[in-house]
Amino acid sequence: MAWLKDAYLDVLVLLLIAVFAVYTNNILEVVLWVYTGLLLLSKVIAFFMPALQKKADQTEAPPLFYHLIYALTIAIFLYIAKYYLAIAWAAIWLASFISSAKKTKKKS
Repeated sequence: MAWLKDAYLDVLVLLLIAVFAVYTNNILEVVLWVYTGLLLLSKVIAFFMPALQKKADQTEAPPLFYHLIYALTIAIFLYIAKYYLAIAWAAIWLASFISSAKKTKKKS
């Protein structure tokens, strides 16, 4: 469970999204859009910058944990009918999956 320190921000954002689902707030929505945009941008840039990808791969958290976080996030956004945010998080999940598959392929 030592890997939780690597994933605390992801857990915090998931909790923030859950709070947003219960208490819809315009300021919170803007914060989520900014975070989503920055995360999506970083995932896309990581494809073209190996140094950035290498730094992102240093986490000890299991990939399944991130897949669970992304699935829950998308489910929450679909439940509250924030479809554009759900699509953006699905793109983040896809980029993460492709990156993880590349990493696994390099190891073998």
